[in-house]
Amino acid sequence: MVLFTVFVLGFLEISLPLPIVIVMGGAMEPAFALIGISGSAGTLFFIYLSQPVRRWVVRRWGMDSVIFTRTERFMVRYGAVGVGLLAPMILGHALTAVAAVVLGAPTRKLALWMIVGVWLWTVFYYAVILAGATWIVGVD
Repeated sequence: MVLFTVFVLGFLEISLPLPIVIVMGGAMEPAFALIGISGSAGTLFFIYLSQPVRRWVVRRWGMDSVIFTRTERFMVRYGAVGVGLLAPMILGHALTAVAAVVLGAPTRKLALWMIVGVWLWTVFYYAVILAGATWIVGVD
């Protein structure tokens, strides 16, 4: 049951299942691997699901709107790599994927770098929690 909860929450946001794993006493390594897998699957799902939303936004407001102009400056400055690596910290990987695609990010590069970002942040969270648990409990 813990791993199912971890998968569903990781699909939406990779930092949500962390307290669940700790509180429910689940095994840390499989849970974090599952968070990475479900976060990657969620990223791909939301990137490709947002294509029809992009078409609707372009039809509704056009490409010359203020939102597209500001986003274009952001994408020129940081690119798909920056958005992908910072996605879990910006709005979460799901919402950032939808927003980036709707606002014109290239989907293949964005998918690649967002999956890399999900795995990097998952490993970072795991290391921080492991270090914190070691420090609190005093286990070597």
